[in-house]
Amino acid sequence: MQETLRGSTDALLFLLLAALLSFLTSETTNGELLDLIAAGGCGVLLWSKLLTLAEQLCAQMGEWRGFLLGFLPVYAGVLTMGGETAAGSAASGFFLTILCFLAQCLTAFVRPLLQCYLALSMACCISTDHGLAAFCQSTGALLRQALHWAGKFLALLLGLQRVTALQLDRAALRTGQLLAGSVPIVGQTLSDVSEAFLAGIQLLKSGLGLAAIAFLGAEFFPLYLGMMLQLALLFGCSLFCSLTGNIRCKALLDCFAEAVRCMAAATALFFGLFIMGTVFLFLAGGG
Repeated sequence: MQETLRGSTDALLFLLLAALLSFLTSETTNGELLDLIAAGGCGVLLWSKLLTLAEQLCAQMGEWRGFLLGFLPVYAGVLTMGGETAAGSAASGFFLTILCFLAQCLTAFVRPLLQCYLALSMACCISTDHGLAAFCQSTGALLRQALHWAGKFLALLLGLQRVTALQLDRAALRTGQLLAGSVPIVGQTLSDVSEAFLAGIQLLKSGLGLAAIAFLGAEFFPLYLGMMLQLALLFGCSLFCSLTGNIRCKALLDCFAEAVRCMAAATALFFGLFIMGTVFLFLAGGG
């Protein structure tokens, strides 16, 4: 947060200096030239800060991917011990694959895509054609909307997969109870022992799921809060540019804000899918 504040403070001070210079020399200088200088200066000052934010996101995704590779197979073993064989296979298979694939894609493509988008924003916003800036913003909004629909689709797949696994586990459990109940004395003893064992497994399953959510949440919220702080500061600088009449600089800052929103949407997509999938696993079923 300190780095974010420091970088945005530099940009705001630069905008104040540009506005003061424009006010003092309004009769002798070209306003278009000062607007171009303000846009270029803000772009240079904020470029490295946004890349640092993207590097933090990539590093966090790499750490989360390593955590999931160690956690979900163990969690799948707990599910299998509790009589949820299909759910355990899904947790270490489909669920783990989706999250690791998403984390790997974000780690590999966030930084180069952000660099391309920042370069496109700079080129569009310093151009004399003002429609290019709107095109750049709409590109970022389209990417964010694609992440939104991808999250809904993946959440639907996780829900359908969990329902299917739940039905298979319940059918296997009923079959086992029917076979055990056919033996008068031994069957009743096995039923009592299995109920106590499955109750303990259910408690362990819920505790592990909540602990994993708390662990990732403790790392997610500072990162997401930093992005929201960066977004708020960009909006503040954009508002200042709007008040001082720096149209190109305002368009550039709006494009940068769209880039931060896309990174925040990608982070929220990963964390939201993890929470939803884990909650599905320990709330539904139980053996």
